[in-house]
This record gives sequence, structure tokens and C-alpha cells, in this order.
Amino acid sequence: MSISGPILVFLANGVQGSAVVRAARRRGHVARALMRARPDHATDRDAVVGDLDDPASLRAAAHGCAHAVLQIPAGPQPRMMAQAQAALDALLAAGTRSLVLKLSSASRPAPCPDASFVANAAIEALVRHAGIPFAVVRPTMYLDNLLKPSARADIVDRALVSPPIARDQRIAWTCVDDAAHVAILLLEQARHGEDHLVCGPQAVTGDGLAEQLSIGLARPIAFRAEPVALFEHDVAMALGADLAARIAARFRYFAEHRDDADRILGATPAPLRLPGFHPISIAEWARRHRSLFR
Repeated sequence: MSISGPILVFLANGVQGSAVVRAARRRGHVARALMRARPDHATDRDAVVGDLDDPASLRAAAHGCAHAVLQIPAGPQPRMMAQAQAALDALLAAGTRSLVLKLSSASRPAPCPDASFVANAAIEALVRHAGIPFAVVRPTMYLDNLLKPSARADIVDRALVSPPIARDQRIAWTCVDDAAHVAILLLEQARHGEDHLVCGPQAVTGDGLAEQLSIGLARPIAFRAEPVALFEHDVAMALGADLAARIAARFRYFAEHRDDADRILGATPAPLRLPGFHPISIAEWARRHRSLFR
């Protein structure tokens, strides 16, 4: 292992960041969990408070950290860029030796109709310019999205999985725990300069997704493609109109650019040659989460 010293994990109070903290600690590393505010019930001695919009707090949180797993929350590109630069400045001041940039999706240079792809490309450029050795992790699509209240209610109450994707779109679904595991393995193995699409062992259509969930949940599940407009409305009710519009724009991009969607979501590349990584199947993921779908 090439890791010595603490790993600073950004967005550690979110689903993806907390998965990275767990993955690091399972492998015996000190993971410093960066949170905007410490919950009243928090007992984590390695949790630190830091705000991506507060550079001074980031410098304090990064002090003494040898490595980092960097994630930037979705938002307007100027804010994302400012947050990424503040994080990188803090890591440089701390003498951080390596980092993994964890993105939520693909990257595309401007012009591109999906703003999140453009923002990812801009953040990658900032990281590259900073000079810290780094690798990139990006997922296909997270099965964990099915744990969100509306999606889970469809499965529990209606035996229906209904993401806003075409029935015939093949997706090599992954999960947050696999992406987190890959991030830590890349740090351990000093795989600097690499860019990894984290995907499941097989790409399936919508009906294939339903079939695999049926196996894992031990009950029949059917597939129905939800209209993107309805999906956007549901997300807006839960998370606000701005974030809903950004998320929905990505699904519209996939619907309108099927070749790109196949490359980003469904084209399982050569197996990720990363010693210690074995991607989870859809059925096994569902089996492990069966109690949440009762």
C-alpha cells in the first residue's frame, strides 16, 4: 500500500462520501470525514468541519492530510469551479501527496448541451493544473438511486422499477460502495493518471434490470420507463427545481444522444484491472438491501 497518513474525504455526510469513509476504514486507513456541520449525535473522532465555500475552513481541515478523495456537489458551474479551486488550494497548502477525483458522470468540453458534463471537464482541468498526482473515478449509474423515497415506494408498493430511461437502453449499473472501493484502491496502488469508469459486471436493458431485481428481492418486479418531465417534477418536490433541472437534463441528453449513452452507461469496457476489486451484480446488490424494499 502506498497510503501513509490520513485521507481527507470530501462530502463525507452524503451517500457517496460516507461510502468512501467506510471503504477507507475497512482497509485500516485513517479517513478524515469532512462535513459542513457536525451532527449533534456525531461520535466520529476523525470528523472535521469544513465548508467548500469557506477556504479557511478547508485549509484547517486539510492540515496534515496526505491524501484526499475529492467530490464537488452539483451546482452552477462558477460555484463548482470556485469550490474545487478552494479545495485544491487547501490540499496544496497541506502538502497532499495524491488524490482521487470522484465525479458523478462523464465529462465533455464545451459546447455540450449538458452542463454537468462541461463542469466535470472544467474541474478535471483544474485538478490537472494543480499538479497533485491524481486518478479519476466516475460511475455508470448508481443502483443506490433506487433507494430514494419515490423510487423505493414504486418498488415496495407497486412492484415497479421506473427510472427515466428507455426500455432498450443498456446500463452496466454500479453502486456507491463499489465506486468508493475503487477510489481507495487507486490511492493504495498509486494509479496516478488513470481514469476509471466503474461499472457492473453486465449491461442490461430495463427489463433485464427488473429481472435481476426480482431475483435479488425474491419477488416479481416489472419495468416501466418514467417520462423525464414527471421524474423532474418528483425530484423538484424533494430537492428543489434547480437541482431537478440539472439531473433531468442529463437524462434528456442520454435520450437524445444514444451513441454517447451507450458508451457512458452501457458499454462494459475491458474489466477494470484493479487487484482487489470485484464488482457487485444487480441481483446481489438487491439481496443485500432486501430489508429496505419490504
